[in-house]
Amino acid sequence: MPPLSGLNLLAQQLRMAALEAEATRFQRFARDAPIGILFIASDGTAQFANDEYLRIVGRSSDEFEAERFRLAGSALPDFLDPALGPRHAAECVRPDGTRVPILVGISAQEDGLAAFVLDLTAEKAAERALQESEERCRAIAARLEEEDRRKDEFLGVLSHELRNPLAPIRNALHLLSHGGDDPGRAARAREVIERQVGHLSRLVDDLLDVTRITRGRIELHRVTVDLARIVRETVEDHRAGLEAAGVRVVLQLPPAPTWVEGDPTRLAQILGNLLLNSARFTPPGGTVTVQLEDEAAGSALLSVRDTGEGIDADVLGRIFEPFSQADRSLARTRGGLGLGLAIVKGLVELHGGSVTVSSAGRGAGTEVSLRLPCAPAVVSTPTPRPAAPRAAHVLVIEDNVDAAETVREALELEGMRVAVAGDGAAGLAAVRRLRPDLVICDIGLPGGLDGYDVARAIRADPALRDTPLITLTGYAGPEDRARAREAGFDLHLGKPTGIDDLLRAVSSVVPP
Repeated sequence: MPPLSGLNLLAQQLRMAALEAEATRFQRFARDAPIGILFIASDGTAQFANDEYLRIVGRSSDEFEAERFRLAGSALPDFLDPALGPRHAAECVRPDGTRVPILVGISAQEDGLAAFVLDLTAEKAAERALQESEERCRAIAARLEEEDRRKDEFLGVLSHELRNPLAPIRNALHLLSHGGDDPGRAARAREVIERQVGHLSRLVDDLLDVTRITRGRIELHRVTVDLARIVRETVEDHRAGLEAAGVRVVLQLPPAPTWVEGDPTRLAQILGNLLLNSARFTPPGGTVTVQLEDEAAGSALLSVRDTGEGIDADVLGRIFEPFSQADRSLARTRGGLGLGLAIVKGLVELHGGSVTVSSAGRGAGTEVSLRLPCAPAVVSTPTPRPAAPRAAHVLVIEDNVDAAETVREALELEGMRVAVAGDGAAGLAAVRRLRPDLVICDIGLPGGLDGYDVARAIRADPALRDTPLITLTGYAGPEDRARAREAGFDLHLGKPTGIDDLLRAVSSVVPP
């Protein structure tokens, strides 16, 4: 070969330098590439493995250097088998047993085999997350569909339950209007109205309670009380109704008081709901057993067990859900809105307790058990009975004529003089003119002034600011009571309020 001229030698050196620079760039690219790269020479020697490949297979660079001469034959990783195809999904098992999902590309070269390995861990995790999300969405859709079905069923039941008492009330009113002077017939008509109004009141109370419990707006007036006394009194309050339906009541109480920290009214409501539920599903000749016992763990166990129809397994799992109905027949012979046990559960948990229900199935009866934490024993003193209110001049501000007139007549029966105003502006003018001893005021009033405005105006007037104020209103939530106190009312009574409760409220704000 003729000697190269100086120019040719320089050109060759430049080409060599360019090739070396290109090789250096390729090595740097291959080393830092986000995909695993492995090159195995035709003699089975591993010539190159970048950092990503080593991370995927769980090897260090030192381990790779020690093993790279043994990759041929059986030592070749399974995922590099050319028989799997030039591009395939596989799984790499690291020395510590970790399994890594990978995508492998194999390229046969003249001098060996190049492999490209992509870690699919993140993609598989995203795929699983997507599948789980889809499953959750399907579960939510199914739950919403079930809730819609139950809501529609509840609205139908509510319509039925509200209409049922209206028919006997209307009939009783007809008898009162056309029954002549028969005192027995009039008395029976009044009893019908009283029973049905009580039924309507319970329905409304249940609706309000379950809404407040769901929204966390129930306020408990906690005191230390003897749960045994509350159980005894509540059972006696319901005994006549149960026995009239042919259901025997058995009461088992501990010999000593059982002290708990709770709201006496709500505790009585809990047991009352359970008794009403047992009465509804226990046929004549059955038995309802109420048992209270002190547990060694410092809790009180109250159970209501009946020999009634029992609960099917498919209903038992959702028995504490609002609007859950055990009786789905068109006859609706059992009645109710399916709210009683939901209210029981909510109130028990607000008291820091728990409740369970068990039944062996249809015809095997039902037992509801609730546990409440016990409180230290206390020595209770009897609460003095409030004296009857003195004859007073009362102003009733109420836009509902029937409500205003019935309150007026009830107070007049107690010897009070009563005036009535039908809106806020007229009521405030009457207060200033009459200077009554007591004002009973609704909140939702026409005339530009609501009950809060009336109360604030009275409290702002030096001549009237000491006038006792009671609000008797359908706005009966905790936030409504707070607004009433802020406006200046002395007492807040939610509609419907019984006349006896109203008279007790009057006694508490008007001196005897």
